[in-house]
Amino acid sequence: MARGRVISFFFRLFKETFFLILAVALIGGGFWGYRYLSENREFSQPVAVERPVAKVDTMVLRASNAPLPIRGEGFVRPFRQLSLSPQVSGKVTHIHPAIIDRGRFQAGDVLVQLDNRAQVTVLAQTEANIAATEARLDQLRTDLARTRALLARQVATQTQVDALISSADELAANLQGLFAAREAAQIALSDRQAVAPFDGAVLSRMVEVGDVVSPGQALAEIFTENEMEVDVAVRQADAALIPGLFSAVAAQASVDVPFAGYTFRWTGQIARVEPQLDSLTRTLSVTVRLVDLADVSGRSVDGSRIASGAPPALINAFAKVRIDGLRPSRAYAVPSTALRNGTNLWLADGGALQIVPVSLLHVDGETSYIESAVSLDGSRVITSSLPAPLEGMQLRDLQAASDEVALVVGDGS
Repeated sequence: MARGRVISFFFRLFKETFFLILAVALIGGGFWGYRYLSENREFSQPVAVERPVAKVDTMVLRASNAPLPIRGEGFVRPFRQLSLSPQVSGKVTHIHPAIIDRGRFQAGDVLVQLDNRAQVTVLAQTEANIAATEARLDQLRTDLARTRALLARQVATQTQVDALISSADELAANLQGLFAAREAAQIALSDRQAVAPFDGAVLSRMVEVGDVVSPGQALAEIFTENEMEVDVAVRQADAALIPGLFSAVAAQASVDVPFAGYTFRWTGQIARVEPQLDSLTRTLSVTVRLVDLADVSGRSVDGSRIASGAPPALINAFAKVRIDGLRPSRAYAVPSTALRNGTNLWLADGGALQIVPVSLLHVDGETSYIESAVSLDGSRVITSSLPAPLEGMQLRDLQAASDEVALVVGDGS
């Protein structure tokens, strides 16, 4: 028993001594390691980091006093288009060649003739009655003059004179009635004709010779071939840039009409403006009238020629319209993406960023037209983006460098 207590005592003593030695070793090792690291550490010197120069794409600004382009789209349509129809019923006896060939006609041409034999007979009979009545009236007036001469010599009586006067008055009244009958016969005869109300061409026909037609029935569709128009919707902001839009001044325009893969251009001018805003889009409807073809020889806008020659302005053809707007004294056209926040331009002049305030005049698709209080001619506007733009930051103009290289190569050749 005493032996077990002795063993237990020595075991505890050994255990406590071991942990004490281990603690002293750990403390000594840490201290020694600290001294070693302190004596062998390296000190780093601060070095200034050079900020990289931003690379940008640019374009050169050039002032322009050309009119601002106000663009719109629409479909070509004739100034006048109507269905030709008769006022009376009858049988078609003649059709104008323009109706048959879908050709052109002049105002006043008889396009469709109905059977008018009865009306011609009535008019001829009325003309004959008028001639007979006028002959009788002339004879009565001659007899009246002679009778008055005899009355003056007391050979005839006043009763004979009065009778001749009464007969002459009656014939004169009958003659006026015949004149009215002749006019009615002429109207009835003219109603047998469908007359062209304007110069134009035929779009389609609906009758043949021998057809019996009724009042109001469509005979042919006609239109003003030489008076074509395009209706375009113009925003209020753009309308305010068109000189004389609401006055008698007709602004100029150009109309591009595609045909078979080619584009043909007409000159045009504003004909009228609708006096109301569209209830949905709040835009103005502006009518542009086509004046003449730019190249009547058949040459398209890109200079190509087609075998058919220049086409007419086809009805329902899609058209792109450009109206000449305000002509500013000094404006610059820049990509819309180069206009920052709608009020500033970034310039890369002198290798440093300059932020210049500008005024927006007009937006034409991806191009914006701006004005500046100072001249920007020859300045290089930045068209690419910058992550953190700061006034005066250093830039590298890629376009300017490439221009210099091209100039050196050109001189060397």
